[in-house]
Amino acid sequence: MNIITKIIFSLTIPAAGIAFLASCGKVPDSQESKKEEKASSTANADNNVPGGQGSLNAVRDGQYANLNWHIEAREGKIKQIVIMRNATGIRHNMRRVGELEPTATSFRDCLPDENSHWYWLRLEIENQKFQYVGPARVSPDRAGSSNYINMEDEYKVTITRTDDLATLHWDFPKDEYKTIRVIRYPRSVAEPYAKGNTHVVTTLEWKSQCTDALPDPNSDYWYWFRITLKSGVITYKGPVKAEYASQ
Repeated sequence: MNIITKIIFSLTIPAAGIAFLASCGKVPDSQESKKEEKASSTANADNNVPGGQGSLNAVRDGQYANLNWHIEAREGKIKQIVIMRNATGIRHNMRRVGELEPTATSFRDCLPDENSHWYWLRLEIENQKFQYVGPARVSPDRAGSSNYINMEDEYKVTITRTDDLATLHWDFPKDEYKTIRVIRYPRSVAEPYAKGNTHVVTTLEWKSQCTDALPDPNSDYWYWFRITLKSGVITYKGPVKAEYASQ
């Protein structure tokens, strides 16, 4: 008679081992937070563009935003790439901050504050049409804006007036300018080039003056300068009120 002996092996896993197995595959909290931080400062947007596809990527570097994009379109279709920015992410009241050649693939923008901002590419194409790519978001700067520079401080403007005439003087850094465009408003506006403006002058003179006939001696007037460099960077100066010279 055969005696069958059943031997039962008992395997015991220490509690520490169970804890180790439970934690496998989980990224430590510190690494998770780093991933979230990077994701919040980098955004992509895919949109249809003439004859192809486009993508836009924006990453914050302190006061600056570095933009890169890839556009697949038929050759010769895009005439100019315009960089648009606002603080809401809604495609309304956007500020034009760059004008680039169709072959451009990157841009570096100087931000006005530490808050988050949104970007679009405005592709200007044939027959006065355009197409947007975006938006792409840059996250707030957690270090704050105490060390930020104000680009428009480099551009000096004074405007005096009489009842009938405003005299504009400007003195800008010596640089390579594409255009300096001046407009007038009958009110103070937070964003330039909204509806209701009057064109005053467009010039390449970085240090000059001009006069502007005022339509109503009893009204106040404000001026904006849109300064575009040959590099494509756009800086705004304004609103500057036309003031009566002190007696």
